[in-house]
Amino acid sequence: MRDSDVQVERLGAAYGPLDPLLRFVYRVLGWTFAVVGALFFLFPDGTIGALNAAGSWLGFPPAPLTSHRFWLSLGVAYMAVVTALAFLIAPAPTERRLLMLPLAIGKATSSLTCLWFFATHAAHFIYLANFLVDASLALLACLTYAATAPAPPGLSPRSRQILQAIAEALFPPSGQAARVDAAPLVAEVEGQFRSFGPLAPRGFSILLQWIDWNPVLFHSRSCRLRALPWQERVTILEAMEESRWMLRRQPIHILKLLLGLHAFRREELRSSLLGGDSYLEQKLAEARSRRARGEKGPFPRAAVLS
Repeated sequence: MRDSDVQVERLGAAYGPLDPLLRFVYRVLGWTFAVVGALFFLFPDGTIGALNAAGSWLGFPPAPLTSHRFWLSLGVAYMAVVTALAFLIAPAPTERRLLMLPLAIGKATSSLTCLWFFATHAAHFIYLANFLVDASLALLACLTYAATAPAPPGLSPRSRQILQAIAEALFPPSGQAARVDAAPLVAEVEGQFRSFGPLAPRGFSILLQWIDWNPVLFHSRSCRLRALPWQERVTILEAMEESRWMLRRQPIHILKLLLGLHAFRREELRSSLLGGDSYLEQKLAEARSRRARGEKGPFPRAAVLS
């Protein structure tokens, strides 16, 4: 086997699930940086003139042209560096993800300095345009760096605690004994997300963290959901379910569906929670009759379990 084939095979083994998309993105960025850098070098006054013309339509004052080329030399050198970084990242973004950090730092520095000049020096459109473009590129580099991080094998211990706290609130204790042992449900839901691929547990953890912070962000609590007594957890989750904000309402609906499906798969739990399969059969029959009549929500609330 040739050395080039060995290298390609080694790089292929390091590919992550997003690499095909990121290879395309960074190749496009590399060629874009190269073309823009060449335009800066060949037509420096024309570049400033074109941006001044665009800014004049929006009421911005024109930026002056420069007679010397010292700053142009530094700017072209910067464009050469970011071009090289993009092309070096493109063959294997996951393996070479560390190169995304200097790219993000360079674009963030360019963006923030232009914002500073726009605020303190002069309100030229060229400053504002570069701030917006380079801020977007810095954000893209940061997001791709985070997305290519090694995926954990499952949920972190903190995420498991949050999921268990939610499960205990959805299936609260009856008297002194819990109706549902939350630990097996947590393990089953975690296993389901692990089967979806390495990125699924990471995204699910973000969802759990968002739910965990809701008591602090929206209910003036001093601690997060997982640290609250189960009665308060029930109150918080019910408020999320009734919220007008989809970003608060939808996550708890997702969790109720996931945990409910795994809980109701067990016959003993269906009997304990619903009194047997007759409750589910009744609800399914009601749903079929509503569809047959062409009716759409709001659907009746589930019966309160004693």
